[in-house]
Amino acid sequence: MRSDDLAVPVGDGRADRCLLLSPPLPRPLDLAGAAVARINATADTPSADWAVRVTALDPSGRADPLAFGIVRRTGPPGEAADITVPLGTLGRRLPAGTRLRAEIAGHHFPAHARNPHTGDDPVTATRLAPSRRTVNPRGSALHLPVVARRRYVEPVPEICR
Repeated sequence: MRSDDLAVPVGDGRADRCLLLSPPLPRPLDLAGAAVARINATADTPSADWAVRVTALDPSGRADPLAFGIVRRTGPPGEAADITVPLGTLGRRLPAGTRLRAEIAGHHFPAHARNPHTGDDPVTATRLAPSRRTVNPRGSALHLPVVARRRYVEPVPEICR
């Protein structure tokens, strides 16, 4: 899937995330292995969290979580950085018509400790600072472990032969 095939949904109304949506899959897609998001991004604070969630949307719009990862990066404010977010191991078959949604956010509270964005220890920090972030789509990519097949085989009839 190419990044220029992705759409940014309008009317979402949320400024705290970057949301990308693929066109419907033209054929089934098998995924097996490690998934990784690579983000080229900037934060105006010395510490920033980067949370990536990948979801499969069936043709009716029902969301099925596929992968999630979060990293905390420290560095000079305003300096672009290449950030790698491990998303875990996948083992899924996505049917034709499925759309993939990737969401990049700066938090995943309360599941992960709130980042004060100051560089201070989150447990002892007494001050929270806002953090403005920018994601560069040209330097960012979602790497999914696609299993190449010469021909599609239905698993149930194949297993039950």
